[in-house]
Amino acid sequence: MILIKAGKLLIGVLLIPACVAVTVVFGREVFPLLFREVWFLAGLFAYLLLLGIFQQPIRTYVFGHELTHVIWVWLFGGRVKGFKAAARGGEVRTTRSNFLIFLSPYFFPLYSALAIGLYLLLNLFWKLPPSALSYLSFALGFTWAFHLTLTVYVLVQGQPDIWAAGRVFSFPFIYLVNVVILAALIIFVTPDSSSRYFFSSFWEESRAGYISLWNDGPEFCRRHYLSFRDQASAFLAGS
Repeated sequence: MILIKAGKLLIGVLLIPACVAVTVVFGREVFPLLFREVWFLAGLFAYLLLLGIFQQPIRTYVFGHELTHVIWVWLFGGRVKGFKAAARGGEVRTTRSNFLIFLSPYFFPLYSALAIGLYLLLNLFWKLPPSALSYLSFALGFTWAFHLTLTVYVLVQGQPDIWAAGRVFSFPFIYLVNVVILAALIIFVTPDSSSRYFFSSFWEESRAGYISLWNDGPEFCRRHYLSFRDQASAFLAGS
C-alpha cells in the first residue's frame, strides 16, 4: 500500500510538465479556433447565463456522475451491484475499481459524449445538413460548461473518489485529460481542423519538457540542496 501511494505521488509530480505542455499547446493551437467556432462559445455562455439565473442542477449532475462510474465499470468488465443517485449524493456498488473508474466523472463529460453519439447516430441514418454541426457545437459548449462548473463545484466540496485515487495524482491527471478532451471537442466541430496536429504538438512539447527536466533536474536539486544545507548550518551556528 505504501509503495502504491508513493508511486501515485511520483506520477502525480511527473504529470506536471505534461500539464504545462498541454496548456501551452491548447493556447497556441486550439484557443484561436474558438474565435471561429462561435456556436461553441454561445453554448458555453448560455449555460453560464442560466446558471446565474437558476440553481445548480445538482440532481442532473449526480445522476450523470454515478452513471459515468457505471459506464467505466462496464468498460473494465466489472458488474454493478447497486446504483443510487439523489440531490444529496449518490453511490455505486461494483465488483471492480481502479483509478480511472474513481476519476471518470471528473474528466469524462458524459452529456457531451451523449450529444456527439446522438449526432453520429442521426448522421448514420440520415445525411444531416452542414447546419447540424452548429447545433452540435452549441450543445457541446453547453454541456462542457455544465461539466466544468459542476466538476469544480464538487471538487471544492471534497470527494472520496479523489482521496481514494490520491490527491497529488488526481488533480494533475484530471486537469490534463480535461484539457485534451476539450481540445478534441473544439476540433471535432471546427471545419478544416485536425486533432493530429494538436496531439503531435502536445507530444513534442511534453517530450521537450521531460528532456529538460531529465537534463537540468538533478543539478537544480543539488544546487538548492546545497543552498538549504548552508543556510541551515549558518542558522544552527548562530543559535
